[in-house]
Amino acid sequence: METARIPPKSGAAFAVKAGESFAVITPEPRQVADLVAFDRSDPSEAFAQSYTRDLNGKLRITTGDVLYTTRGNELLTITDDDCGVHDILFGPCTEWMLTDRPTGEGRQDEPGGCRENLALALEAYGLDVPVPDTFNVFQQSTVTDQVYFDVRESPADAGDAVRLRAERDVVVAVSACSAKGVASGTTLTPIDVQVPANTTVHRASVHDDRQD
Repeated sequence: METARIPPKSGAAFAVKAGESFAVITPEPRQVADLVAFDRSDPSEAFAQSYTRDLNGKLRITTGDVLYTTRGNELLTITDDDCGVHDILFGPCTEWMLTDRPTGEGRQDEPGGCRENLALALEAYGLDVPVPDTFNVFQQSTVTDQVYFDVRESPADAGDAVRLRAERDVVVAVSACSAKGVASGTTLTPIDVQVPANTTVHRASVHDDRQD
């Protein structure tokens, strides 16, 4: 296995074959990541947050749970999980979320959220497709009074990892979340991915147009 670093406010994409595993790791405490995956032979079949909630019967998934596709097929399985807390409730942060909100309500005055960084990273595989709602890695939220979302500080410790096994050939994209706030804090940090040997990891960020 090899480890590649995704810098803060950046994304990366890589391909994994059926039966292979990879991990998402937070080298610093608290940093949240977003993850999406696509069937490599048919990118129209992608990770589906809603069906993953439905078929697992959960708002939060961990070891033994499956990430399902838009057609209800198994895509990835969580095989090991140090943190044990990950949401399947939110879409990735976007440029309009970071720049269009009034002052004091999450405005950051800088371009490029996770949706833009994930899309840019996926271009390395020719995937010009909408980025679906994501697997919110290391994010902790609750639903209060059965009505409101309550986003809390991520409980992830430095070095926490979640390992997933591909159930089919997939293209995966992961971002180090760009949104400052309750979940990741005001200092954003990198995310690492551990991938099979000789796997190419394509990094990208709209902040500096870094791609490799």
